[in-house]
Amino acid sequence: MKTKKLYEIIAMAALAFGIAMRPADVLKDTGVTMTHVRTSALMNMENEGELIFHTNGLMREASLRIPAGSRAATVRMLGSVVRSYVESDAFAQAYRQSVESRSSLDETYSDANVAQQAAQVEGADNALKMQMAATQQAFATLDPDMVYMAVQGQVPQLEAQAASEQGAERQAIQQQIAQTKKLLAAHAGNHAEFKKQYLVYVQQVLQQGAEKNVQTQREELATAQTHNAKYRQQKAEIEAKSNYRPRLRKQLQAFVNLCNSVDFNAKLEARGSRQEFVNPAYRNQSSEWKLLFRMGKEPVMAARDFARQWLADLNK
Repeated sequence: MKTKKLYEIIAMAALAFGIAMRPADVLKDTGVTMTHVRTSALMNMENEGELIFHTNGLMREASLRIPAGSRAATVRMLGSVVRSYVESDAFAQAYRQSVESRSSLDETYSDANVAQQAAQVEGADNALKMQMAATQQAFATLDPDMVYMAVQGQVPQLEAQAASEQGAERQAIQQQIAQTKKLLAAHAGNHAEFKKQYLVYVQQVLQQGAEKNVQTQREELATAQTHNAKYRQQKAEIEAKSNYRPRLRKQLQAFVNLCNSVDFNAKLEARGSRQEFVNPAYRNQSSEWKLLFRMGKEPVMAARDFARQWLADLNK
């Protein structure tokens, strides 16, 4: 019976501690919000700064109300909140998006887009064969006399079009007009032969146009493949930078070193309305060093030990 009662007491104590030290409570007690946690974690990781949480007046005022004997526990609980977020998928995604936003990665030259361009070039020959076969099939059903008259009627239209064009486009249309007139004159009395020779000419034009188009596509593909090599390199760099664990290890170690460097026995003296360090070397310490000094040894050593444990877990 006594054993059962002891277990109940332990369970009740554990439950009470769990309620008192929930993440929501420690955030409220310290004036910290999850927005502060997310912003500070991402900013520190981006800038490779030390793992120092930037405070404001509300946080400092709230923290002063925490009893001295509870500050170490509060720091450990707050550290757990920060660690839980930094190790979450949400932070990993936010950090990766941050890395990508600071890169000049152009998805135009991604592997998928370049592969699609290559497929278009490879499929150009099949497209030409299909077009040639369709043209031949269409001509097979046409009456030779109708073909001759239709082509003859196209000549004035082509001449009007040539007059409205300039440069290479105009020259190409004029060549088409000259060849068409030549075929019309050569086979004026034999429309069946005209139909046959005109089909050959049309297919030649199609093939020349297709070859020119494929050549342009190949040149564009070569350019895209050159850019794709750079894209892959940048992608690999983003992948490497998105792994923040090495940077986190470095920051945690820097924080441990900073905590160890603080002299909590340093003397202060009044200088006007301000308190200054007696040791002039301490006056030139960083704002982070001075912040840890003001926090006091108890919470800072708790934070240092928490960082040490986190670092040890990362190195496993």
